[in-house]
Parts: sequence; structure tokens; C-alpha cells
Amino acid sequence: MKTIDDIRVCSAKFFARHWHSDLLGHPVPAWKGWEPFLSGSIPHYDLAGCYALFRGEELQYVGKGDSKGGGAYPNHGLSRRIDKHVTQLDRQREGYWSKLQGGWKEITALYTIGFPHDVAYLCVSLESFLIRELGPPANSRV
Repeated sequence: MKTIDDIRVCSAKFFARHWHSDLLGHPVPAWKGWEPFLSGSIPHYDLAGCYALFRGEELQYVGKGDSKGGGAYPNHGLSRRIDKHVTQLDRQREGYWSKLQGGWKEITALYTIGFPHDVAYLCVSLESFLIRELGPPANSRV
């Protein structure tokens, strides 16, 4: 079983190879959980990055949201992707709550990691690295 700790360890390995804060001018990104789950905005909603879906403690899927978007929400790659494929607004609840779509009904947690806009292209590589290293069951092999 792969957990958020496994994602953090693999991400640290990736960043040790590919992230140089002194050259990039940004600190190393960090994973953050959506707390409370499905309430309010996802962490790093306004950035491109990667997300991880869990059932209980077990990793199910790793994805990326790297769209540059446009209009009122440019560069909101994570929120655009998750809102399109994982969640939708829950109109039966008061306040800003989401609900899970279709095949994701068993998901109990979501974590995201956001990338500054000028290095957002690295999220594509991190997604591929995590899938290859951790083999989440809902991902196709890379």
C-alpha cells in the first residue's frame, strides 16, 4: 500500500534531482491535503501542479493539472482539471462544498502540490515519475 508519506519521499527524490532553488528562485513545493475534504477551494487551486487521490490511507491515482487556462482564472491548472474530472459543485449543501464525480465515489482524501507559473512544466515530469515509482492502481502505466 502506498501512502502520502511515499509520495513525499518520491517527490523529495525527484526534487533533489531536478529542483535547484538558488537557480529557480523558488523554494521546493510541498504537498498539502484538502482539509476539510470537499469544503472550499482545493490547496494550490491557483497553480499548475499534481494531485493525488486516496481511499483511506491508500494512494489510488496521481494526476496533473497544467492548463494555462484563460479568462478570469489564468494558470489555475489544478482547479480546472480537478473540477472537470474529479469533483463538481454540490448544490444540495449550503456553502462552498464539492462532491465526487462518477468513478471517484470511494475517494476520501486529495492532496495537491503547486508549481510557480514559470516552472509549471516540471509538474508533467513529477506526475510521470510518481506513477512509475509508485504504480497507483487507477493510473495506466507510463
